[in-house]
Amino acid sequence: MHEVRTWVAAWQKIPMAWAGLLLIGLMVFLGVWAPWLAPYDPDATGGPPLSPPTAQHWLGTNALGQDVYSQLLFSCRTSLLVGLSVGTGATLLGFVVGAAAGYYPRVLGVVLMRLVDVLMTVPRLPLIVLLAVFLGPSLFNVILVLIFLSWPGIARTIRSYVLSLRERDYLKFVRFAGGGFIYVLRRHLLAELLPLLIAKVVSTASYGIAAEAGLSFLGLGDPTTKSWGMMIRGALNYPGILWTPAWTWWFLPPAVAVSLAILGFTLTGYALEESLTSRNKEVDHEDRAPHFEGERA
Repeated sequence: MHEVRTWVAAWQKIPMAWAGLLLIGLMVFLGVWAPWLAPYDPDATGGPPLSPPTAQHWLGTNALGQDVYSQLLFSCRTSLLVGLSVGTGATLLGFVVGAAAGYYPRVLGVVLMRLVDVLMTVPRLPLIVLLAVFLGPSLFNVILVLIFLSWPGIARTIRSYVLSLRERDYLKFVRFAGGGFIYVLRRHLLAELLPLLIAKVVSTASYGIAAEAGLSFLGLGDPTTKSWGMMIRGALNYPGILWTPAWTWWFLPPAVAVSLAILGFTLTGYALEESLTSRNKEVDHEDRAPHFEGERA
């Protein structure tokens, strides 16, 4: 707990952390309160088609007469769901695989790392498109595909930390006393690596939001779910949208929302990793500093 408090204190000193946290907090607020903040049902026809922003429709309407502002708010929930699900799922899977590879570095570790190497050498974008087409347009399938392709890099990072941690005296004593992998994973490795895991969840969530928007834009997302990518696809599918004023209230808001969401999670994740790095440097410096007893009279 002391190390976690030290890590949080170091994170709070990074200015970009507050900017990223503010954007994430705004996104969470809009997503949670979307049913109360949205003036219309996102699927209902609330006005004339392609109506510009008015007092009744703050961001105008699309080609079907649906309120763009209401769709924007409900789409925020989809991006949050995908981002946090992908971040959490990929981090947990990478944590288990990386911890196992680091704890058993000889046989199991070699096999798992060769699997990681294979997955990391495969071009990600074509594989995402191929799996999304094969599994079908579903939000659940999109989340599974993104988790499957996001964990290898996390596993490699976790393995390097576990290789270092397993050489510490207290873990050697735990293994000597008969503590198994599950016990060490649950009681020691999880506590030691918790700050790193949180940082990986946040940074991977930004990738999940961007990838979901891209898949929806390509027509591989769930057409029954409102998302920012589906809004962008619907706008660009309208003939000549970029040569009419409608792009400013139909295409631009979801594009800006995706950019701000990615920026928020990216800034927060970068700040978390920077604070973790600075904390580790301080710990190493303290461990290496000589201690002299009786230096002061």
